[in-house]
Amino acid sequence: MDLSAAHPQAVFFTEVGPRDGLQNLDLEVSTGSKLELVGRLLDAGVDQVEVTSFVSPKWVPKMADAEDLITRLVSARGQPVLDRVRVLVPNARGMERALQAGVRHVVANIGVTDGFNGRNLNRTVPETLIELEEMATAARAHGCLFDIGLSVAFGCPFEGTVQEDRVAELADQCQELGVAEIGIADTIGVADPRQVGTLIEHLLRSGIPTEQLSLHFHDTRGMGLANALAAYELGVRRFEGSVGGIGGCPFAPRATGNVCSEDLLHMLTRVGARSGVDLRAMCATAEFLENLLGASLPGRLHRAGIWTGRAADA
Repeated sequence: MDLSAAHPQAVFFTEVGPRDGLQNLDLEVSTGSKLELVGRLLDAGVDQVEVTSFVSPKWVPKMADAEDLITRLVSARGQPVLDRVRVLVPNARGMERALQAGVRHVVANIGVTDGFNGRNLNRTVPETLIELEEMATAARAHGCLFDIGLSVAFGCPFEGTVQEDRVAELADQCQELGVAEIGIADTIGVADPRQVGTLIEHLLRSGIPTEQLSLHFHDTRGMGLANALAAYELGVRRFEGSVGGIGGCPFAPRATGNVCSEDLLHMLTRVGARSGVDLRAMCATAEFLENLLGASLPGRLHRAGIWTGRAADA
């Protein structure tokens, strides 16, 4: 593939920091601070922001203010803001709460393995598929977009290597539910670029178009950007990331390090992608988040700056 900028390819970017980034932190972040973070991300031009999760507060206390956050977000920015936000719903009860809150776009996750799915959702994979069908029906009835993310698609902390056929089979089953997007997640950061390419090619052969695929990488072992580039070279144009590189999965051991949003978008634009996201605004948001959390974030661009070719930028 020609990676020059002669024919820029538009990418669609989902920022998951306010949900996936904050859910695993020890620090309590106020609803007001979350609202400011979401607002900064929207103003930076991010296509979609995953703002919260309608999960039981007993499981993820950091998301206990989901309804309040949605109410305050709509109050501050009007109903149209709901077209640019998505929320996670772990089960039918979460879907019910989200729909009652007026949400127009939801995403549910399913683990590719029973080992992970049992710890994350307390169900087997077949049991979750039955519930996802119910949730898809409810979403359609309310005119709500429904996405599904496949967790541990590249490797499971409880069952080890994941077979490509298993991922493709589950993706096909999700497609039959009429989902808008199928997310492929490297939940514990074990993928490598060759594995990414092989799995994507396998999914394409099984009938999942690149337009329906989204990739969610963790940079746990320093491969996040390389993996995203491998996906981009095969035609994937939908990606997820977390501002500053914060976050991880509370149900997967050592699953730290979501790929950093601004680093990922910077890399993609350098190889020819077109994005409406203001990278300087994203870097400023990462700096805001550092101050809010009182800790250095793993992202690089907000510290190094954007290279323009001028000597002063070095």
